[in-house]
Amino acid sequence: MQRITPYLIVLLASLFTACRRDLWVYTDQFSQVELTADWNSVRTKPDGVTWWFMKDDHSGYNRSFTTGQISYAILDIPLARGQYSVAIFDYSPPEYSHQEFVGMTHIDSALVHQLPAADQPGVNQHLYGDYAVPDYMAASIPRYTPTGMYQVGAEPEFMNADALLNKYIDTGGDGELVRWERDGNYGAKQNTITLRANPHAIVWSLMINVYVKGLQYMSGVRGSIAGLSDGCWLGTQSTTSTPCLQALDTWSVTSSTDGYISTHALTFGVPNSEMPPSFGTGTVSSLAPSRAETTIDNPDLDPSGNSHTLIGERLQLNLQFLLRDGSTVMNYHYDLGPANISVNEDNLTVIIDIPADYTPDGGGGGTPGGGGGDGPPDLPYVDSVDGAGFDADVTPWADGGTADETM
Repeated sequence: MQRITPYLIVLLASLFTACRRDLWVYTDQFSQVELTADWNSVRTKPDGVTWWFMKDDHSGYNRSFTTGQISYAILDIPLARGQYSVAIFDYSPPEYSHQEFVGMTHIDSALVHQLPAADQPGVNQHLYGDYAVPDYMAASIPRYTPTGMYQVGAEPEFMNADALLNKYIDTGGDGELVRWERDGNYGAKQNTITLRANPHAIVWSLMINVYVKGLQYMSGVRGSIAGLSDGCWLGTQSTTSTPCLQALDTWSVTSSTDGYISTHALTFGVPNSEMPPSFGTGTVSSLAPSRAETTIDNPDLDPSGNSHTLIGERLQLNLQFLLRDGSTVMNYHYDLGPANISVNEDNLTVIIDIPADYTPDGGGGGTPGGGGGDGPPDLPYVDSVDGAGFDADVTPWADGGTADETM
């Protein structure tokens, strides 16, 4: 046995060497990717930020990293070496309840998209039905099946974002795991890469001022607006070309007789006719700092046959007044053009103004079944019931039975 023992030892050693599995480590254990963000352009700094890496090779490979270190952090997720584009936004997707993140496998399709409002209103043709949406938008705004009305989009929550395009990550390996090395000196063999982002607001402010005659006869008012964008392409921070319908239920007034009613809401802004729609197969076909081109063509959006020509240049404002008698309802529909829409892309604001001397700008002050006429709302005298009347803060009335419409 003593003569055989050395051979057994050699044999066992050989078997051990042949069967030993290679050891692997995650690239995040040595990759040095610095993430820096300058938040000086935002109105309120967040307490969290998400960095979403999407490989440029259309493989679908993507990884997201959320951290409370908003200004400086070291990437600590496995990331394969390669060329990436990165979407950066405050907080994390689950923290937003009014918008969703879709297409996050490639920067061309990365989109923050408006969700439907949690509470869809009941049947109301003037605010959410056929009178509320002009024909050239009708094909692009979905219907809410239970009521047959157009779907009302949620008011987006304020957010900031930025995008870094075509950044090559040369630390790490071709995959998320690399072979273990005995000396463990991975960091010395890698370059330090610094990614710098400058997040800024991508959600717009909408302000509406409407001159109304006979405010003393009003009990309540609510409204809706058709034609604002339903989302923002993260790669270019440009709005989609798809319109939506938003409810406008909270108004204030400035006078007890004749004067203005006003409201403010958040929105994704006016549609960008040079960008793809948010639905179907449309994706951004080429990226630039602020613009992208698309081959999407949908002549249904414009009766003239020029796709998207009217989207973004026109908005329809719908107003419904309940008068102080508790039963008279007045409806007004305004197809507004550039003369009454002010868009400030630097400040991300959309201002709609219907003054006392308003006249239609290529559209109409009213639609079939409405009481709009060609001027601003003019409320008729009605007797007051149960003290209903003027209030500086106008609240919407509850949905119920259909009131008689007195025109």
